[in-house]
Amino acid sequence: MAQLGSYYGLCPLIDSKNLLGISEDVEKGVVIVTLGKNIACRYKLSDQKQISSWKTKEKFSSPVIYDSKYSQYLAVFNQLCIKFWSKDEENLDKLKKYKFSKQIYTLISDGNDTLVFFQDGAFCTLTDAIEMRKNLNLEPVVLDSEEIVDILYKKVRDDFYVGIIVRSSNEFNLYWTKHNLSSKLSKLKLFRDGYMLQGYVFYVDGAIVNLLSLWSDGRIFSHPLETDDRISDSELFARVECVSTKHSVSMVSLDEYYVAMFGANCNEEGAMLAIYNTQFKVTQSTQPFKLFTEGAKLQCIEGNLFLPVGQNLAVIPFKLETEQLAALVGSHKTEQPEKDADVAIVQEFEVASWNTKSNIKAARAPSELSFSITERTKQGLPESVIVGEILPDIFKQHDIDALSLIINYFSDIPEKYLAKVLKCVLTEESTFFSDSEQSMSESVPSDLQPVARTKLLDMILCKPFSEISLVSYLRSELTLNEVLSLINYVCFLWSDEGHVLPSFNSLKSEAQLIKWTYVLIDSSYQKFLLSKDERVGETLNRLLRLTTENLQFVDDLKLVSNILSEYKNRKYKVASNVGLKYSIEQINLY
Repeated sequence: MAQLGSYYGLCPLIDSKNLLGISEDVEKGVVIVTLGKNIACRYKLSDQKQISSWKTKEKFSSPVIYDSKYSQYLAVFNQLCIKFWSKDEENLDKLKKYKFSKQIYTLISDGNDTLVFFQDGAFCTLTDAIEMRKNLNLEPVVLDSEEIVDILYKKVRDDFYVGIIVRSSNEFNLYWTKHNLSSKLSKLKLFRDGYMLQGYVFYVDGAIVNLLSLWSDGRIFSHPLETDDRISDSELFARVECVSTKHSVSMVSLDEYYVAMFGANCNEEGAMLAIYNTQFKVTQSTQPFKLFTEGAKLQCIEGNLFLPVGQNLAVIPFKLETEQLAALVGSHKTEQPEKDADVAIVQEFEVASWNTKSNIKAARAPSELSFSITERTKQGLPESVIVGEILPDIFKQHDIDALSLIINYFSDIPEKYLAKVLKCVLTEESTFFSDSEQSMSESVPSDLQPVARTKLLDMILCKPFSEISLVSYLRSELTLNEVLSLINYVCFLWSDEGHVLPSFNSLKSEAQLIKWTYVLIDSSYQKFLLSKDERVGETLNRLLRLTTENLQFVDDLKLVSNILSEYKNRKYKVASNVGLKYSIEQINLY
């Protein structure tokens, strides 16, 4: 599951076209923004405050970056020299210059080292460039008729892949290599007859780096960086419909399963930012913008996307989780086909065990809703859609028994309806529950009586969910009192008086309860801070005590584990009685 968060403006831009780039700072949560040719600033993402800035009369011709080897900041000035400085510097005009005989295109950091790219496509490490700048003799890569459009790079294990996109007239080529100066650059021609190249990105599939190229017909082709060939001979990867491919599209790889894209909206009104799932070939999350800027470059740093929008630099947080296939395809519960023949041979039978109670539960649709579910399943609707169509009627009828059957039958309940089901179970009157038996434990919150209500809650707590999606729905659906009741019930289940969730062992049950504790607190932390209700403090203190006790138990287990490990390896020393001297004497009494 991938989700884009609410975006915010980090800083105003002098001109979006003059933005030279954003880079990662040595301090976590801080980025360096090279706003223009004369100014660069450091911003803290948590509060959008400017920490420091650098000004220069000379012109920046590359983004300001931080080099971990030199432990200094650096940038290219006027395409011919490089300067180093510390974060306390303000004016950069009087710094020492390292001049070069040929023009520098940009600087790129791979985390451990910095690469210097020249206008002719040649590149080398920063250390080699500084030490050998007077006698630097690198073979040009780009022809005189070509110009560099962009630099691509991706690190996979110990290999650092570098790609140079160049343009000649209306043709594009990719020169690529691993970061090994002794290896020759390979050339890949980016050409499809009748179509224009609109986007590109390096993408890792397993341990292989591929070039994903997006074309004006909306098709994405994947080419592994192992062979030299034409892009038209590459494998068709996907077809994109979330952004318009009539204009350029900026692409950035988020991980092995997700790629972010920014381009014009399909209706040609405004722009669209989308996260595309490369595993299942579907769009996962979108964020529309009112203004599209041609050539705007999308960048990704520390779980945030950076994008120039109008006169502001927008920051869009995102979260990624493992996707559930069931949420993306049709219903996965297969129905037995109906027999159309006049005579059908029945080969199904049951073996009866007369003196044993059956503990096998058939996974069949609830009889009351069987027809409705079967019809929707035949249409190929996924479980998430079927649940969304059935639940509203159940809520209106206050049919708790049907609700229980639905929760038990369906495995893929969307987070939106999971929150609504929780709301229904917590707020329904006790009279709607068929079993009025009360719990004997005083630790169970009184507003969660009768036992039938808590049994239904147990079934809900067992359901899988995405923490990213569920938080926002819980925030809008549940009140403070309802959240406190749920946390108290989770604490009860977590305590010695509690019980294991249905169909879970103790380990999985505790892991699921920890996940629920996280989403409940995350969804209501603002309400906790603003509330003056004494129950908030009591509930959170109870949760703190249980957490502390469990952490202490984990520490004890670690100690026992070490002792058992030493004993297993026969290294555990047993106390010896050698030093204890004693004697036995015989006394004759008669």
